[in-house]
Amino acid sequence: MFIQKILSKLASSMALKLTLISTVFMFTFHASAHEFYFSFAEMQYNPQTEQFEISLEVTGHDLEDYLKDKGIAIPRLEDCIGNPIYLNTIEQELTKGFQLFVQNSTLALDLIGMKINDNDQVVFFLTSRKMKQPKSMTIKYDLLMNFFPLQQNKLTFFKPEGKQFVTFLNTRSKRTIEL
Repeated sequence: MFIQKILSKLASSMALKLTLISTVFMFTFHASAHEFYFSFAEMQYNPQTEQFEISLEVTGHDLEDYLKDKGIAIPRLEDCIGNPIYLNTIEQELTKGFQLFVQNSTLALDLIGMKINDNDQVVFFLTSRKMKQPKSMTIKYDLLMNFFPLQQNKLTFFKPEGKQFVTFLNTRSKRTIEL
């Protein structure tokens, strides 16, 4: 009988500890939804249209949090699709965080569309203005880096001879590539 009481207390004490540990773990996991932040871009030069074509992918709620922190009032990203006023606002922010330079001149980029998938990933489609393909280009890709210090942005550039992969970090957000 005495041993049963001790075992019962031990079991309830262990259950309490397990519950407490689980609660702390779940709170910690929920409080920091994810530790790493990524944005992915793909870019290529289209010789038929003489434009750079870019797809830029970010996590939807990360971009929404970033915009909210900057005091930019837009509805949920899903509600921005097809609304020129909100798309213009988004374009302005995207083109501050993803810039192309040729001979120290900034290339204008236009947001031509966006798509949101079921995993809260948003893909923005941008094009440059018509131009001849330069020999090299400097890319500044610091989108979301001032809001998420661990943000990493990755670019895949498609060339006729293959792909070139470029990583942008908070400490190295500007890179020059040969085209």
